[in-house]
Amino acid sequence: MNTIWIIPIEPIDQRYTKQWYDNIPVILEEQAGSDYKVVTVDGEDFAPEQRTEGAFLDFGATNVYKATQTAEVSKLFSNGKVKAGDKFLVTDAWNFIITPIRYMSDLLDIPVEIHGIWHAGAYDPTDILGYKMRPDWPHHVEKSWFHACDYNYYATNFHKTMFLRNLGIPQGDHDKAVRSGQPHELIVDQLTQYQNTVKKRTVMWPHRYNDDKQPDIAEDLASDFDFIITQKMNLDKADYYKTMGESQVIFSCALHENLGISVMEAVLAGAIPIVPDRASYREMYLAEFKYPSEWTEDFQSYTYYRPQLVEFIRERLDNADAYLSLLQDQRDILIRDYLNSSVMINNIIRKGT
Repeated sequence: MNTIWIIPIEPIDQRYTKQWYDNIPVILEEQAGSDYKVVTVDGEDFAPEQRTEGAFLDFGATNVYKATQTAEVSKLFSNGKVKAGDKFLVTDAWNFIITPIRYMSDLLDIPVEIHGIWHAGAYDPTDILGYKMRPDWPHHVEKSWFHACDYNYYATNFHKTMFLRNLGIPQGDHDKAVRSGQPHELIVDQLTQYQNTVKKRTVMWPHRYNDDKQPDIAEDLASDFDFIITQKMNLDKADYYKTMGESQVIFSCALHENLGISVMEAVLAGAIPIVPDRASYREMYLAEFKYPSEWTEDFQSYTYYRPQLVEFIRERLDNADAYLSLLQDQRDILIRDYLNSSVMINNIIRKGT
């Protein structure tokens, strides 16, 4: 029996990474049946509560986590535990472990498949890696990891297209890039229980406090609405979902968004999404839930278009019941196309080495 080795990103309780850590093995085991054994390769999370400002993990501690995963995988190769035909699922492809996996596979003559899920990186100029890292080296690293993987997964067409374009991936290699959605199936039932929760006339802003999410706009809008800025509340996951389930509207003005999990979660819980017509939101959301991108391209633009945006939000709050049918259509789109990992899982299980 072959093995699917899962290389997880650090499981952080407040983020989807903990849900992935728990849920991806379950999804794979259910789909693989007796064809594969599923094993998670942990790293050492020596600073689980530590975060770099503006990021969801610590840029120092994450390298300890990845390095200890790499050491463990190296032992598995050396001890003969990794067999020809095994699969590796790297749940965040911005991980240097891809290099030694391919190195050992090639030089030890143990053919394996590497499947990598891309979230963001230096190839995206609006991501923290894109605007803080020197531009002369990370693009080469990202391209090498792309080529080292047999399959690369992107949750949206926007993300996939940006990756291929910005890194100059040759047309002949585009078949290694797969638009696949992401493995969030198990949160659907968890959140739809809130659909019928009595909503408060509140607007929720669910993002981390970073420039690419434009928190200054959210703070300014708080003078017009009962605005919930979750990062100021120190909520655990259960309270976060409860607060989300009570909110009438979920609002985003993000510049950087390759998928936008928090907005999707809120839609599942019954909130009306209000998002800019840009980034991944453009392909994911119905026209009635999108406002023109120029309204929040920066704070100066927001100031100019503020009256229109305030009216857009207020109209949705005042007429929430009129959007229920559209909201159900929106929920169906997200569940079918973006909260669904069937393309990815089938590819991992059914593709031969």
